[in-house]
Amino acid sequence: MDNIHYTVRLPLSAIGALALGEKIQAIKIVRNETSLDLKAAKMLVEAYEQEHPDLRPAHLMAKDHESSAWLWLTTAVVLVGSVSLFCLLGR
Repeated sequence: MDNIHYTVRLPLSAIGALALGEKIQAIKIVRNETSLDLKAAKMLVEAYEQEHPDLRPAHLMAKDHESSAWLWLTTAVVLVGSVSLFCLLGR
């Protein structure tokens, strides 16, 4: 069972679902297009994900970068506000 991803190929439609970030849909497609049970289909999809880490959807990668930018911006605003308040109250 551990080598199932070497004997059964992931359907192209499942790869497309993974590229869109739809892992559950990819597992459903594998189950529908092959005779694999849920556990085997999940293992196959996860093995494919591990072998193709660049498959992560671009919109999810952009969200990670966007979240990081917002965190830095928020931190800077809070820091500047705190220093300003300290200077005003310190007089």
